[in-house]
Amino acid sequence: MSLEDLKEADALSVSTTPFSQKGVDSIDHSIRLSTYYFILSGVSWLVLASICALIVGFKLIDPSILGAFEMLSYGRLQAALKSALLMGWVSNAIFAISLWIMARLSAKPIEHGGILLIAGIIWNIGLTIGLLGILIGDMRPFAWFELPSYASGIFLLSYSLIAVWAIVTFRHRNHLSSYVSQWYILGALLWFPWVYVVAQFFLNYFPSRGVMQSIVHAWYQNNVFYLFVASIGLASVYYIIPKVLNVAVRSYHLTALAFWSFALFSSWASFTYLIGSPIPVWLITTSIVSAIALLVPLSIFSINFISTLNGRLSQALRIPYMRFVVFGIGAFLTHLVLKLVLSIRSIDAVAHFTLIHEGLNWHLLYAFFSMVAFGMFYYLLPVLLKEQWKSQILVKIHFGFSAIGMILLLISMYVGGWIQGQQFNQIELSFIEIIIGLKFWLQLQFVALILIFLGNVLFFFNIVSLFCIRFIRSFKNPISSQIEGVVS
Repeated sequence: MSLEDLKEADALSVSTTPFSQKGVDSIDHSIRLSTYYFILSGVSWLVLASICALIVGFKLIDPSILGAFEMLSYGRLQAALKSALLMGWVSNAIFAISLWIMARLSAKPIEHGGILLIAGIIWNIGLTIGLLGILIGDMRPFAWFELPSYASGIFLLSYSLIAVWAIVTFRHRNHLSSYVSQWYILGALLWFPWVYVVAQFFLNYFPSRGVMQSIVHAWYQNNVFYLFVASIGLASVYYIIPKVLNVAVRSYHLTALAFWSFALFSSWASFTYLIGSPIPVWLITTSIVSAIALLVPLSIFSINFISTLNGRLSQALRIPYMRFVVFGIGAFLTHLVLKLVLSIRSIDAVAHFTLIHEGLNWHLLYAFFSMVAFGMFYYLLPVLLKEQWKSQILVKIHFGFSAIGMILLLISMYVGGWIQGQQFNQIELSFIEIIIGLKFWLQLQFVALILIFLGNVLFFFNIVSLFCIRFIRSFKNPISSQIEGVVS
């Protein structure tokens, strides 16, 4: 699909005639309330996760802090942090972005959009119940899968409603062609329930024994990160670059190859986390080969994004919200390179059991997905609310806090983790000496978490203030607001 096809698919770019604008308004109006809810919910969970991250980061420096409160122990707060980040912020952001992009590119209003709002409420009720279960100690012993099993049914009910509505919208689209963003959205919406149900079945309902638990858990975590989270991030990038910069994606004909190769190789690369563990050798070898084969989609992503931005980077950076997107693109490409490098056995021998793999998770979830989501929301909300950001300076400050904080966090985890791994392989060093040697890197990590927290709070303030401005204007001018509602 060319740039002209994307413009045709996105109703906002068809023309400026009253009829076309009315069609745009009807699309936005059909999904407006649910999108608002998903965004506000996601940002609220992000702030909560940031608070948990601050406490967890400080506990690594001084374990005695809040030690008298059982609910605030390191293990429980770490589990609450990961659950609030993945199932709270990331999932709500995914729902908002994917539904809006799908409706726009399909040029089709979403029917009965109120059901999406109900589904979102159900999802967040399930997450609240799950987090309370974690804080009272009723959690599962699997990273990024700690929520108790009794919350899973609530998630599946809510997700079914959300995914079906997006798929139905695509099925009844007003264009025969489809765009690459729609491929990634459809893929993510179909892959997630498959991965989630299989993991629930083999880890919670009918738990596997022995090393099979580690295999299933590694498969779940990897596929949720890449097939679900990364796919929506890529869909956002492929949408917003040509839309904002008014330029076609370079070498667009390669995007189909990138899509299928990324889905195949990233999924099969699940077991590089288990190098050296007592599992079948063919699984490890296949995962290593698949991780190296990620060079194929990585090369195409580089051509699509870097070549498209070539000569237009300064134009993109002059737009405050595009800075988040450009940062996210760089983070994603470097993440895939590190994913490939860490699959090499000799390097994994040093990096295993260190901070490096945790840094790789933050690299994908925050440096890539969250930064791209920030950019999307800064672009999306003024379109929906018909209200511009009152201060671009606050958007720039948010970017500064988040970018600097994320860079410092990754430096602390990658450099500190590499030093930690080298010391693990020195038999003359005790475990306590290694931990003491990590103190500087843990302190740097805490400083980074403070900056990220400030950025997230500022993002929350920017979002809420825009809603308040819109509400005040509607309250002062009720007649014009009613006219806008009728037109929509």
